[in-house]
Amino acid sequence: MLGEMAELSLVVAKELASRLRASETPEEAVALAGAFQKVTRVVRLTLALDAKLERDAVRDARAEAPEDRALEADTQKAEAAAAERQRQQALAERPAHPIDAQKDRVSRLLNRLLWAESEGDSDEYDVLYDDLTARLDEAARDPAFLDLPIEVLAGRMIADMGLSGVLTLSVGDAPASAPQPANSG
Repeated sequence: MLGEMAELSLVVAKELASRLRASETPEEAVALAGAFQKVTRVVRLTLALDAKLERDAVRDARAEAPEDRALEADTQKAEAAAAERQRQQALAERPAHPIDAQKDRVSRLLNRLLWAESEGDSDEYDVLYDDLTARLDEAARDPAFLDLPIEVLAGRMIADMGLSGVLTLSVGDAPASAPQPANSG
């Protein structure tokens, strides 16, 4: 049933994308873009739920053997580490366009928060990460995007996504334009 829902949502998303490309007014384009975003989110969440249900069924079947639990935990950690390495590699290979760099900084800043919000569930993390990416792509259309500090952008993403965690900036997260401490020596 979830597969059928995902397929139907994908058909609707393709139709919305087609209509978006053919839109004649900015208002129509905005309305269609909003609808497209909502439908694609439904597709992502449906697929993530389907995958989670499959994983849960496999985990329940393995729960009878205690040694399998340790193996499953190690496998999940390895999968999460591999996914993070792929993300980091993809980030490293991206062009250094200022808008992409700004989106990458915000994404890296929120990465820990997304992981905490997903409570270590890699599929839920992927859904949140995809949602953040879509929201950053949308926010980047604003001409003032590059002028906003990353902590402001991150705060907006946290509010828009309804995340419950607290944003913590570290020295490495500070904006490039932040004044550097004077050497006293």
